[in-house]
Amino acid sequence: MSLKREIEIVNEVLQILGQRPELCRVWRQNTGCLLDTLGRPVRFGVNGAGDISGLLVDGRRLEIEVKTETGKQSDEQKNFEAMIRRFGGVYLLVRSAEEALRMVTKEIKK
Repeated sequence: MSLKREIEIVNEVLQILGQRPELCRVWRQNTGCLLDTLGRPVRFGVNGAGDISGLLVDGRRLEIEVKTETGKQSDEQKNFEAMIRRFGGVYLLVRSAEEALRMVTKEIKK
């Protein structure tokens, strides 16, 4: 059995949700560090943030963490999830594009 890589799932989630503007708007959320032209580190993103950020049609913040079949959240990701939920946002942990679509649709119907 061939397992999908996380980036493949991320791209599939972006594609399927991108076709559903009546539900949400989503974009890729990168986090990391690169060197500038002088060799200095430049950090970007927020540690623990979801792979995909966005807004639900009702205005709530949406964060989607994508994991492979065996992937697990880091402590930073768990802390970020708690913060998003504490402020009324929606945080989803998904393992497929179909699961993401089901979960987003369910959130809208609440």
